[in-house]
Amino acid sequence: MSSSPHRAWVRTVPPATRRAAVAAVAAAALAACGVEWVPEVGPPLTGACDGADSDPDTDVSFARDLRPLFDRGRGMGGCSCHTPTNGSPSGIELGGLSLGSVHALRQGGRVSGAAIVVPGDPCASVLVQKLEGTPPFGARMPLDGPPYLTAAELTLIRDWIAEGAHDD
Repeated sequence: MSSSPHRAWVRTVPPATRRAAVAAVAAAALAACGVEWVPEVGPPLTGACDGADSDPDTDVSFARDLRPLFDRGRGMGGCSCHTPTNGSPSGIELGGLSLGSVHALRQGGRVSGAAIVVPGDPCASVLVQKLEGTPPFGARMPLDGPPYLTAAELTLIRDWIAEGAHDD
């Protein structure tokens, strides 16, 4: 039984190249028929982060509303690894991020820098991304979670940033 030239080509061409060739031929055939081929990529992810202040009539205070969340200890959904009053502030030592004050927070960490908080834009703020589980780098915070911050607590942080992330 002799081998056809087609079978010899199939054996010598890498699988990825064969798949690309088949896809190109299929796309050309569909285009020739006037059919537009659009790959299925799933629903759009827009709307995953709402950057608007959920309650514009109520101001969020860093000292009154956020600092107590950050100060909560391990296993309580807090971020005490990033507060200087914690006995072992490993988050400050390793990541360079301190949540001890608005000024320290705005300086950011070694990787995030000033993008940690983008006043007026919680969705672009690395702090929100890390706390909500969509970090652009590294792990979700708090690292020892769950528990993580609740939806209401995350809304407070987003609202504070949407309001301008003021130091009060």
